[in-house]
Amino acid sequence: MKIVEKLTNVECNGAKISGSDRPDGLVDWLNFVNITLVIGLPASGKSSLIQTLLNGTNTHRLYNNIFHSVYYISPSDTININIPDEKNINLTEKDVVSVLEEIIENESDLGNEDEHHNVLIILDDAINWIMGGGNRAKRLFGKLAFNGRHILGKYSSVATWVVSQRIKSIPKYIRSMANQVFFFDSTKNEKQILQEEFMLTNKKETELLFNHIYDKKFNFLFINLNLPKESRYFKNFNRLYLENLDTSL
Repeated sequence: MKIVEKLTNVECNGAKISGSDRPDGLVDWLNFVNITLVIGLPASGKSSLIQTLLNGTNTHRLYNNIFHSVYYISPSDTININIPDEKNINLTEKDVVSVLEEIIENESDLGNEDEHHNVLIILDDAINWIMGGGNRAKRLFGKLAFNGRHILGKYSSVATWVVSQRIKSIPKYIRSMANQVFFFDSTKNEKQILQEEFMLTNKKETELLFNHIYDKKFNFLFINLNLPKESRYFKNFNRLYLENLDTSL
């Protein structure tokens, strides 16, 4: 297998959110309505990545100005990111069900045909709090994450980012719904789960890919599962094209 790395220099200045399902200016290699997994051990760079995704960089707009509301939900009173107008929710101070009900109440029917209303929910090491909140919490979360426009209104869209130290800490049914993954260097077991569930590469190809990506601290692998097999992998924000892949997978 040969790996070709290409810089993804993208300028999207002045883009606006219009009435289409996909906001104008969002680069074609990022999904809009998404279940995103951000996986990394402590101090790996997860918080910095989230802040970059939402604030953008000099050459990458990313998700900057895409969402009208951002809910950052964590079981901690320490918020590690700085995003303008974010709504920080500490689960040690609020009941899970009341948090989800509050989001639905605050965000329902705010969009219209000319301007869709886009909501982002970030669960930072909080998914187990949701799953442990009883059947009503699970139902409300499922409606928001998987059927956002049906519960918030047809002109609304919901993206959910699940942040965790380990893949295996995220329920498998949520992992199966993910359409993009950011993965920082981790243990052998975690890498194996990543390969088995999210990568269309054999063991040797996967090892070559990991060696190429994790040559520096804080590097991450980004996988967009909606893209073709040979071009769905990124080293940080640089696109990787894989040539001579095993075609049996």
